[in-house]
Amino acid sequence: MARKNHLIVDSGYTQDNERWSLSACGLNEDSEVSWDGTHKRDLVSCKRCQAKMAKPREAPDPFHKERPILFNGAMVRAILSGQKTVTRRLVRGSQIPSRSKSDSPDHQWIAVVQDHPRWGFAAFGATEQECAAELAMYGGCPYGQRGDRLWVRETWIADAQVDVLAPRHLSQGEPILYPADGAIRQAGCEMIKPGKGRPSIHMPRWVSRILLEITDVRVERLQDISEDQAKAEGCFFTDYGRKCGHTGSGWTEVGDCPAPEAHHPQRNGWMWDKTSSPNECLGTATWAFANLWQKTGGEWDANPWVWVVEFKRVSP
Repeated sequence: MARKNHLIVDSGYTQDNERWSLSACGLNEDSEVSWDGTHKRDLVSCKRCQAKMAKPREAPDPFHKERPILFNGAMVRAILSGQKTVTRRLVRGSQIPSRSKSDSPDHQWIAVVQDHPRWGFAAFGATEQECAAELAMYGGCPYGQRGDRLWVRETWIADAQVDVLAPRHLSQGEPILYPADGAIRQAGCEMIKPGKGRPSIHMPRWVSRILLEITDVRVERLQDISEDQAKAEGCFFTDYGRKCGHTGSGWTEVGDCPAPEAHHPQRNGWMWDKTSSPNECLGTATWAFANLWQKTGGEWDANPWVWVVEFKRVSP
C-alpha cells in the first residue's frame, strides 16, 4: 500500500498534563483510534502510513464523544430485548463515493471525510468499494467511531401538568413515561396523569434511558446485508398470532372452524415488529429488514451506501 500522511484529527492534554491525540489512521492491533504522543512508551509503526508513534492506548473516558441518535418504538424494544445490536444510516452528500478528476489509478474515486476549509480531507480509492472502505477507516462517520457513545432519543411523555412547558424548561425530577414499552421513570414526584406525546427529536439528554457504545463502523451497500446482520437489526421469526382456541379440539379444517378468520393462527415468518396480519410476515430476515427500511422512508431498490454502526448497550 502506498505511503500516506499520518492524520491527527484531534489532540490535547489530560488533567495530568499528558498529551493525547486521536489518529485517523493509527490502526495498530493494540489500539482503536487513539495514541499517546509523549514518546514515554515503546515506539510502534502505524500500519497504514508507517509513521513512528508511541505505543497506542485507549483515550481517557472524557474524550469518548457522545452523540444523540433517534430510534422508533419498535427499534427501542429490540434494543431493550437485546435483539438489535446494529443500525444502518444513509451516507449523505459529499461523503457518497463519486468519480474524481484525478489521473492517478489509485485516486479514481473520492469521498469527503471531513468537510472543513482548513482541516478538511478526503478518502480515495481505485474502486468505489475501496473508497468506501477508506471513508470508514479515516473516521468519517457522523455517528462516531469505536468507543464513542450514542444516547438514544425516543418518543416520551411527561406529566400533563407540564404540557405547556418546553423540554428545556422541565425539571430533571419530572416523571417520564416511555411509550415504547410503557416504562415509567420516577426520579422524584409520581406521575399523576400522562400528558401529550413528545417527539424523539426533542428529548433532552437527561430523559434518555438507553446508552450505546459503538463497537464497529464500516460502509457498505444497503443490499449487501446478510441474513445474520438482518437479525442483528432487530428482525425476528414469529409464529405468534391470535388463535381461535379450537385447535386440538376436533377441528381439522380451518373452513370448519366457526371462529372468525381473524382469530385463526397467522402465517409464521420474519418481521421487525409485532403484527396481527399474516400478510406482513416475510420469508427471510433480510426481506423483513427491507420492509422496515421502506416503512421508515428509505428506498431499498436504490441500494444506497450506508453507515453500518454496530454497538453494545452500556449503563447510562
